[in-house]
Amino acid sequence: MITKKQHEKLKSILGYHYANDVLKILKTRGITNRKGTAYGKSMIRNVYNGLNENKKIEAAIFDLCAQKLKEKEEETNRRNKMLGIESNTDTLNQNN
Repeated sequence: MITKKQHEKLKSILGYHYANDVLKILKTRGITNRKGTAYGKSMIRNVYNGLNENKKIEAAIFDLCAQKLKEKEEETNRRNKMLGIESNTDTLNQNN
C-alpha cells in the first residue's frame, strides 16, 4: 500500500494528471481487473491515494515515477549541455 509519505513524494513528481499514463502502462502489460476489463481511473486514484492496495497498479505508478524522473534528468542534462554547464552527474563521475 502506498504510504502517506510516498504519496506526497509521488504527487511532487507526477502531479495530478497521471492516471492516463498509468492506464497506458497497465494496458501494455495486459493487466486487467477480475472481470477482464481495464481498471478505471477511480481505482488508480484510490491506489495512488493509499485507499486501496493493488500491487500491479502500485508497480505501474512507481514505474511511471521512475520514467518521469529519468525524463527530467535527461532534459536537465540536455539543457546544461546546450548551455555549457557541467552537470552534477558529470562531476560525480569525475570524482570517482
